[in-house]
Amino acid sequence: MNTSRILIALVACVTLIQGCALTRVDSHAEQRFQESTVGQPTYYVDYAGFGLPADTLSRLEIYYQVFNFGLQFKQSESEFSADFVFSVRVRDSEGEQVKSLEQERNVRVANYEATQSRFDYRTSQINFDLPTGKYTIETTLRDVGSGQIINRDFAITLGGFRQGQPVASDIMFVQAAQARTTESGVFDKGNMTVVPSVTRLYGGEDSTRLLYYFEIYRGSDSAEQVNVETILRSQSRGMIYRDTLWVDLAEAVTRQLRNISLAEYSPGDYTLEVLLRGRRNKRLDQKDETFTIQWSQEALLKHDFNTAVEQLSYIAASNEYEDMKKLQTMEEKIRAFNAFWDARDPTIGTRENESKREFYRRVTFANRQFRHMRRDGWRTDRGRIYIQFGEPDQIDDHPISPEYPPYQIWHYYREGRYRRFTFVDQNEDGDFRLQFPYDGLNQRPDF
Repeated sequence: MNTSRILIALVACVTLIQGCALTRVDSHAEQRFQESTVGQPTYYVDYAGFGLPADTLSRLEIYYQVFNFGLQFKQSESEFSADFVFSVRVRDSEGEQVKSLEQERNVRVANYEATQSRFDYRTSQINFDLPTGKYTIETTLRDVGSGQIINRDFAITLGGFRQGQPVASDIMFVQAAQARTTESGVFDKGNMTVVPSVTRLYGGEDSTRLLYYFEIYRGSDSAEQVNVETILRSQSRGMIYRDTLWVDLAEAVTRQLRNISLAEYSPGDYTLEVLLRGRRNKRLDQKDETFTIQWSQEALLKHDFNTAVEQLSYIAASNEYEDMKKLQTMEEKIRAFNAFWDARDPTIGTRENESKREFYRRVTFANRQFRHMRRDGWRTDRGRIYIQFGEPDQIDDHPISPEYPPYQIWHYYREGRYRRFTFVDQNEDGDFRLQFPYDGLNQRPDF
């Protein structure tokens, strides 16, 4: 059967298929949830390694961020509250569990809207002291109210940081930092409190500077100075920033909290490189990590007005779209975009425009999740539907079949009319194309 006949048969038969939602897997007596790759995750996890006084051990710091919308809240007279349990298990290269820890947390908010927020979250950290080596990290979030359990596993290599020559720790991306005001806390770094940026998202209205932290370990040769070279590389434009600074190594551990202005850089994916150099420019160590400058109206107006207008075409009326394409001066553009979002602000008079913030959250997520080759994620079919309608209420995912190419069915039913969108990866290259009907209407649920 050729590809076109397969597609015709597939679109014709999807209403007869009882798909298994991607978001749920039954395991023995429990229901364990494997989160969809389409919707915003309920929680994010990141990690970094640091040195310890003991030569044979390093410190593995695991950072996690749990968002309100993924928890089930209970209402009392004056507030809403939710409880969750976050656990981590560390397995060595042989699969043996070597460490584990469980944390119980309570979340309290003042109103129902905050319980559904995709921007409000709780951040915490778990530390393990381990020998250097390769590990598998198994993380689990259990929502006490609903009983839902979500797992996320990843593999790491924990390096050693005690050597003869100066070396650097891993890079920790930072959300906020200040001088320590309490006796001790989970985010302590010497005399500072350093809160991790678990999502590694910067830019937009929330954070116009890249904050990051690392440590330099002098080593046994007692070097007095080291040259620290910092480079930013854009995925699309190569190196865009570089600086060098000599750092005195007066102590065995030298802490570095640094920042770089992002005002001049367009949205996209970047790599941060930190290099240590010694005498005669000899390279001693290097650490590389990736981060994202998120999409925002401000960045797009400054760097790419045509893209800003194209993105708004997903939700703008045709006359609004055509009028904005004709704008010439920056003053006209800013005025028109502000008017566009003011008309869609659900809480006029407050500082935040929730509709605008949610729109650019979806653009950022679509660009991260649905990128195909050199095409930005927001330009793909799945990206467009995600931006227009948000997280699907249910996803039927069919990645492997002897008769059909991979396809997904997205269902929307909790708000407004029922819609169902079918996406087919015709060439099996990850490019899921939307099938007719393109508006998702006039179909009956198949679950």
